[in-house]
Amino acid sequence: MKIQLSYLFILLYTLVSCQEKSIINDLKFSNYSGHPKKITEIITFSNQNIDKSISYFDKDGFLTKIESFNLAKSEFPDKRFISDITQYKSQGKAKRYFETINPENKKIEGKGYFEKISDSLYKRVSNFNVDSTSLNKLFYFDKNNRLIKTEEAGNFNGRPINNTISYTYINSVKNEMLFEDLINHKKFKIIYKNVKLDPYANSVYEELVDDHGTLQQKIERKFEYY
Repeated sequence: MKIQLSYLFILLYTLVSCQEKSIINDLKFSNYSGHPKKITEIITFSNQNIDKSISYFDKDGFLTKIESFNLAKSEFPDKRFISDITQYKSQGKAKRYFETINPENKKIEGKGYFEKISDSLYKRVSNFNVDSTSLNKLFYFDKNNRLIKTEEAGNFNGRPINNTISYTYINSVKNEMLFEDLINHKKFKIIYKNVKLDPYANSVYEELVDDHGTLQQKIERKFEYY
């Protein structure tokens, strides 16, 4: 009986270990390579609004924290301050929970989780208190663990959304994405231009233009590696 129990324990441990190893990490979600421990990203939109974030990763490529810098103060018009912090729990890679915290009052403004559905399908569920946001997002991957499609539905800032984004690649680098708004019956294409890569083939600069050639976003990134 003890031998049978020992065998069962080893079998269960092996199954869990194999599942953990087959899980796609957060670096792969963003098509990053190497072993970054910190990524600073600045997005400049066509109206000159700026979105800044700093993402932190463990050595296995899973997110531990994201700091968002979207808070403006009148006395410092050219500077952005931390608006929220999202912290991830690393226990149990197959289903990982996260919380978004207001850094000033330390209140939890949102919660959610990532969950593996299959080797090629993952799900993200998030709920926020402050802006009536509740979203469900599905991530589809190809056999090379590249993100090829997302489907997102729910409410964002109190408004219903239902959209899909499909991605195409050239030499493992994102080339285009096709956005489809299923509620408003709109579809448009975004093309990656002037992409610059670092020695690990990660994009440190890229421009996103629509199918009319109009610049929509400029993205700059700084990578710090283990």
